[in-house]
Amino acid sequence: MRDTTRLVVLRDCFTAGYIFPQYCIDNEIKKPLFVAEKKFLNFMWEIYVQFKYDKRLTAQFSTLDAPAGEINYSLYGIIAPLAYKNFSEMNTDGFDKIIFLTSDKKSPDEKAIYLDGLAVHFMRKAYAEIPLLNFLQRYPGVKLFLTNFPKVQRYKDGLDFQKQLKLHKDLQSLLLNDKSGKVKTPLDKLGYTNEEVFVLLEAEQSVTNPDGTVTVKDNDHPLRMIKNGKRMTAYQPEKFLNRIYFVGSCHHEGIYAPFDKTIESYLQKMLNENNLPYRVENESHRCWFRYQDIFYDLNNLTPSPGDIIFVWLSDLSAKNIPFIDVSDAFDPPHNYKDFFSAKRHLNELGYKVLAENYFDILTQNNFFRDKEFKYPAPPPICHRYGIPAQFEQGGAKVSYGAELEAYKEKLRAKKLPIGAIVMNCNPFTLGHQYLVEYAAAKVARLYIFVVEEDKSEFPFADRIDLVRQGVKNFPNVEVLPSGKFIISQQTFSGYFNKAELQDVQVDSSEDVEIFAKEIAPTLGITIRFAGEEPKDNVTRQYNETMKRILPRYGVEFCEIPRREISDETISASSVREALKRGDFEKIKSLVPDTTFLYLRGRYSAEKNL
Repeated sequence: MRDTTRLVVLRDCFTAGYIFPQYCIDNEIKKPLFVAEKKFLNFMWEIYVQFKYDKRLTAQFSTLDAPAGEINYSLYGIIAPLAYKNFSEMNTDGFDKIIFLTSDKKSPDEKAIYLDGLAVHFMRKAYAEIPLLNFLQRYPGVKLFLTNFPKVQRYKDGLDFQKQLKLHKDLQSLLLNDKSGKVKTPLDKLGYTNEEVFVLLEAEQSVTNPDGTVTVKDNDHPLRMIKNGKRMTAYQPEKFLNRIYFVGSCHHEGIYAPFDKTIESYLQKMLNENNLPYRVENESHRCWFRYQDIFYDLNNLTPSPGDIIFVWLSDLSAKNIPFIDVSDAFDPPHNYKDFFSAKRHLNELGYKVLAENYFDILTQNNFFRDKEFKYPAPPPICHRYGIPAQFEQGGAKVSYGAELEAYKEKLRAKKLPIGAIVMNCNPFTLGHQYLVEYAAAKVARLYIFVVEEDKSEFPFADRIDLVRQGVKNFPNVEVLPSGKFIISQQTFSGYFNKAELQDVQVDSSEDVEIFAKEIAPTLGITIRFAGEEPKDNVTRQYNETMKRILPRYGVEFCEIPRREISDETISASSVREALKRGDFEKIKSLVPDTTFLYLRGRYSAEKNL
């Protein structure tokens, strides 16, 4: 059963794109010999197929408990039969490593590698290093760490102690069937009633989403507090410099503790008490070692440079990912028995000690501000069975490499640039017109998206009409409504509450990501223009987000200085202020004639009502 489990892990890593030819290359094994028990010959065939399709190196195959023979599962001779000998007939001198597809030690040879070690290596690569390095390539400046948890096995009598702890479902069953109300639980010492203990032990109701991810159902019980599939963190500040994320499963989620007594909430409280401008986010849920769910959680983040992420992957470490070790957090003078409430799980006292450890690590390392980690580029995406890129698309025998790239670069130089501007135009001013004039001169075609959400002083129908009238002299400009996916209540609700959010860190990354990934490629947009923002902090943050995210998707960001008249920056807010005063002489200097006629007509009509 143990070996079968290891083979399942390896097959899962194959699916993730990490295969045995790559394993051999990574470990400088040029001449491998694979040895399988008879019952695992099918699995050995899978490895053989990988090497037959991957031309970078070859391998030999043998069995422990079967005579010489061959396997042929191919149809019409697509792949030649796998010929193998019994291991006793093999001369192993010419092989770099002997890879046994079993955990039982069959050879004292120092060249021997067994299933246990293989499974760990494959898991570290496919479940940790490769996906994390891919994530970090998208978010430069983010500091990511793998981490772990204290375990009872660390302590001399830990396993005996663990046997005394019940599973949470057994505790729940006792409480459910208890009529006396006197059942004792490990959480009694923390002052909870049995009814509250039952709530804390209650497993969240899982929800399978259309994309295959698993989250948990929202729960507004004051002890649980789950919103949008994630547990809330207490004490979060409105103003902060960066975020600290915890991504993982049950321990990071804070199982068996109130929402305000998780690692995240305790850490947030300590940061606040020390006036440290960080916001802690709990991005974990019970996923029972479903690594794919942890990676879905991770890849749903849009961190900023300087953010810190702690990831728990069942204690996996990886060669190129820094590791934060908190396995000794419960060592003396602590008594580790105080911190466990059920088998393998902690109570709120344990979470508090862990939060204190993370706080010490962060503050002692100045939140890693002064330390740059050398996260290398991830390995290239594996092709089918590891086929190198030059063998794709019809089996080309030659890689044109640098010569082809140079030719493609010449072709890119011929590509006509297409630009975009997103404007609210509340109302359209000479400043907007100047921005359009500047951008239109830089590109072959310019799209102007007018914010469609009707949350401005002037209605959308009027605003887009004023823009169309104001840019009609630019033949390469097209005006479009922004729809629900560009600066809308759905993608960037904070834009419509700017007055209340001037002193708050806003997150507009979802809006920019949708534009970069979905809108820009659809229209071939290669550059997005925006005016500088000297006054409005929310819009200035939006510009910074575009500056950070757009280039990752091949979209250039160009910020243009605002137009000024008499040392005053032209803005729609200045027009609205002048309108309140009835200062049409001032307004005439700030807007095109078409906007001026509209405002004078509307103002006069309202005045006569």
